[in-house]
Amino acid sequence: MAMIATNHASPMTRYLVEKTSVFRNDPVTIVDVGARWGFNPEWAVFGKDLRIYCFEPDAEECRRLNASAAPGVRYLPFALGRSGGEATLYETKLSASTGLYRSDMSYLGRLTTRDNAVVVRESPIKLQTLVEALREFDVPAVDFIKLDVEGAELDVLMGGERYLAEGLLLGVLSEIRFQEEINGCPIFWQLDEYVRRFGFRLYDLQFHHQTRRALPYPGLADYRTPEGERFYAYTNHGQIMDGDALYFRDLLIAANQGRRDQATSVQLLKMAAFLEIYCLNDCAAELILAHQQQLKEMVDCQALLELLTPKANGTKLGYNDYLKKYFDSRRGVFAGPDGDDMGICGDLRRIYFAVRRRAGRLWRRMSGLFGSPGGT
Repeated sequence: MAMIATNHASPMTRYLVEKTSVFRNDPVTIVDVGARWGFNPEWAVFGKDLRIYCFEPDAEECRRLNASAAPGVRYLPFALGRSGGEATLYETKLSASTGLYRSDMSYLGRLTTRDNAVVVRESPIKLQTLVEALREFDVPAVDFIKLDVEGAELDVLMGGERYLAEGLLLGVLSEIRFQEEINGCPIFWQLDEYVRRFGFRLYDLQFHHQTRRALPYPGLADYRTPEGERFYAYTNHGQIMDGDALYFRDLLIAANQGRRDQATSVQLLKMAAFLEIYCLNDCAAELILAHQQQLKEMVDCQALLELLTPKANGTKLGYNDYLKKYFDSRRGVFAGPDGDDMGICGDLRRIYFAVRRRAGRLWRRMSGLFGSPGGT
């Protein structure tokens, strides 16, 4: 699955797990649908307070993953859909492209990624809904859902509508497609419209380019299967094809007032933790401040705010000093190579500014050789 910005350090979340017992009696529960090669590493910060139900129709892959799975993590060889019944599983040359929707090769054949979706086998498969599958394991509520099922993401959500409509599902991370011609599956706007009905709002969006075979752009990496075989995937330019969308329930909007009123302190802290994990510290701080009276009986809210506070121009400040500096009209706080302390988020910004600095030096050298644009 492609990368949405994540903060693997997550000091506030680590503090909640290691220094308090807030999640002990109500563990963080995640459903991971499409879990080939294992669950997302950013969730590991929850440690012993984590329960993950990973769905992957490849029974052999589930056996392999279960052999080394941590306590609280289960890999389940079930295929999920909008409703129960029989379906066809299209197994492809690149195993990660296997799914319930068959790619249209008259369209995909124009791209360098065409061979990934070549069907090598069609197998009948029994579908369950998410509600049916979790009932077997007595899972009353889910905190977070991740979906990566080659176009069937909306189908899985509709088969698990109970979890969206009832309780307090906090967030959804889903692979998305932008072009219906790929395999005829529902595309981004349809998934977005559906989850918005239940109070979810878009918080982050990642999209990726794929290139035409006629004159292909460079790949973003040397893509290889676990066996070392090369395959083609994302490129630095080309048409937008797919990506990932991250949704959370914004509890401070009118559409979610009822759910906010019913939210327990533990649910609020789970939400703050997920927001931090996905580089949304500002949203986590806002949530904590809005519920200080409710949360203060369980945690030290000021300590949480201090842990969420990033660096200011390379210097670590306390929460109040950070705000004072940020809104100081004479100085302010600006993103830079050392301008924050938020894991991968900061690493990406450091790379960006390093590239920008080098480009600036090259431009100055060229200007010295040839004169500045418009100069004499």
